[in-house]
Amino acid sequence: MRIALVGNPNVGKTTLFNALTGAHQEVANWPGTTVEYVIGKIRTSEAGEDLELVDLPGTYALTAYARDERVTRNFLLYEPYDAVIVVVNASSLERNLFLALEVLELTPHVVVALNMVDVAREQGITVYADELSRRLGVPVVPTVASHGTGLAELVAWVRRIGRRRVVPLHTWVVPYPAELREVLEPLAAALAEAALAEAARNAGTLNAAAGAASSGGGPADRGAPGGRTPAGAGRFRPEWVALRLLQGDEEITREVRVVPQGQRAARLALSCCAQSAGIDVELGDEAVALDPALLAKVRAQYEAFELQIADAKYNHISRLVDECVQRQPLAKQTITERLDAVLLHPFWGYPAMAAVFFAAFWLSFVVSAPLSDWVSNGITWLGQWAARGMAALGAPAFLQSLVVDGVFAGVGAVLSFVPYMTIFFAIYQLLQDSGYMARASVLVDRWMQSIGLHGKGFFALVSAYGCNVPAMAATRVMENHRDRLLACLVIPFIPCNARLGVMAVMTAAFFPGTRGAFVMMALLLISAGVVAGASVLYRKTVLPTDPAPLLIELPDYHVPSLRNLAIPTWHRVWMFVSRIWKFLLWATLATWALTYFPVGAPVDQSYAARLGHLLAPVGQLYGFDWRLMIAIVFGFVAKETTLSTLGVLYGAGADGASLPHLLAQSMTPLVAFTYLVVYMLYIPCLSTVIQMHRESGSWKWTAAGMAVNVGVAFSLGLVLERLLWLFG
Repeated sequence: MRIALVGNPNVGKTTLFNALTGAHQEVANWPGTTVEYVIGKIRTSEAGEDLELVDLPGTYALTAYARDERVTRNFLLYEPYDAVIVVVNASSLERNLFLALEVLELTPHVVVALNMVDVAREQGITVYADELSRRLGVPVVPTVASHGTGLAELVAWVRRIGRRRVVPLHTWVVPYPAELREVLEPLAAALAEAALAEAARNAGTLNAAAGAASSGGGPADRGAPGGRTPAGAGRFRPEWVALRLLQGDEEITREVRVVPQGQRAARLALSCCAQSAGIDVELGDEAVALDPALLAKVRAQYEAFELQIADAKYNHISRLVDECVQRQPLAKQTITERLDAVLLHPFWGYPAMAAVFFAAFWLSFVVSAPLSDWVSNGITWLGQWAARGMAALGAPAFLQSLVVDGVFAGVGAVLSFVPYMTIFFAIYQLLQDSGYMARASVLVDRWMQSIGLHGKGFFALVSAYGCNVPAMAATRVMENHRDRLLACLVIPFIPCNARLGVMAVMTAAFFPGTRGAFVMMALLLISAGVVAGASVLYRKTVLPTDPAPLLIELPDYHVPSLRNLAIPTWHRVWMFVSRIWKFLLWATLATWALTYFPVGAPVDQSYAARLGHLLAPVGQLYGFDWRLMIAIVFGFVAKETTLSTLGVLYGAGADGASLPHLLAQSMTPLVAFTYLVVYMLYIPCLSTVIQMHRESGSWKWTAAGMAVNVGVAFSLGLVLERLLWLFG
């Protein structure tokens, strides 16, 4: 049995999904997009009765424009499913019921999860679920997903709805006014009549009567268990199609053409559902013959009809809330109001935000540092153990080097970052689920808009100082694809933790003491300036649209459960390891081969050195020798390999202890500063490139972004080198 899970953003939908499915999840991409939805299994005690739950992107309506929202709409329209769970926030029922009504108009096989009733209770709000269920004609189940309350009852109702043991009560979900029904009902009747006539011509028999209640389902031969008719699957209730035609829905008006009576109507397909004896319309190159006066009215008043339909829905929602919700005035401010008085304050909100993010990154770095050291030391110990074992077995030297310097070095480079990733993703999830991230986006939106970026991308930019890979993953909170793409294009200009480490070592070697602090600040200011300049330039050229306005609901603060933090954190970390390390491993092996061969040759005669000498003419413009150029090339695999590469090429110890001294002897401070600028801005590591492709969905944009990185890094480096040389 396949169940779709839908809801507005910030209603606890993903928390409910995690509570129902646990670790039984997998991530899928909608075909032709990079938009993800998650599929999970609800384990049951009944044999063969596991439920497949599909967590669709949050949306406010089925008239969707953002890419994520279109995925939800298209799934509900064209994919087969047995039932829909619509999650609504009990404390914000007015806003959430609009989507619920739209889904009910599409299919009656719905269960409403009235989530966060505990939050509503704290705000003095009581929702009478039984009365709301009676008015909507579908089950309404109170839940607290974070505590597991009401989930068993929810699953039981989903099974009943999915097995078609509950007969839909309403043909028209919303009581539209008479002037609308005068148009809606003849249009729906014409759609149903055309469908019935076509079915009679094709099949010769009918299994349903035209006046029966609509099924909202597809054909029984699509493989639904027990002969059930799945909803969606490209077949729709005539009433829903009529509504969409009146609203001027581009997709529906393109698929269903209306023509005056007397003209030949094209094909319309009918799907009959034996269980509920209803009819559905299947879209295609269809035409419906209408009375000319009715047709003229439909074509002339799209905008007016759309407003009237929306008004009717909101009026119906107001009546539902008046009859099903009781509010008690609170004697004191809520926790959310007290916190927002500080965290959203026009002055104090900014230092509070700085403190929150400082604490987040401090925890990410400080707590993960010893864990990363343990992982790195463990990998090193395993490599040494493998080397001793292979030596004892008489393995060839090149094989020992391949395993120790290639395989273990490659795996260790990735695994040593897993503790940081784990803590970072856990903190990110905490900030997201607690409700603070939405408020941070509001605070910085004006500044972000001034350089063409969306306010929701702020956390992604800040987190890039830790690692560019999760920073790009964090751009998914932005609904607009161009906003997300722009953030991904400028994130590589921000130095990650690995680059900052290399920069710190070189800065300490060439600019000791207070000068070093000023140099690091100058480098970070250069990075920020490049991010702002690149963003403005991208907006004025290849991504000319203005950033979408920040329209965001501020959820109430709450403390997420450990389980609801652990599950998404685990999935993000596993995705990072499984999708990234294998590419990094092969690139590391290629790097090893370049430095190892020809066999027995010193490093300065290896294939890597030959490549470095080919790049030497470019390096000479900046004062870089071939070793610095090779370190730049090898840094593409992983930025943390830069110091070890320089250590090998400059003849330092394996741990790089004397590397700063050797570097200080081999180049001037001017060359070192230029190198730091180029190194900070040039092409990011392989993991980031792979992640950029994953987020953009295009190798063209990925390659273009990398080319811009290289061009900006070397051009700005050359300009700064010349200016600093001129002004001494």
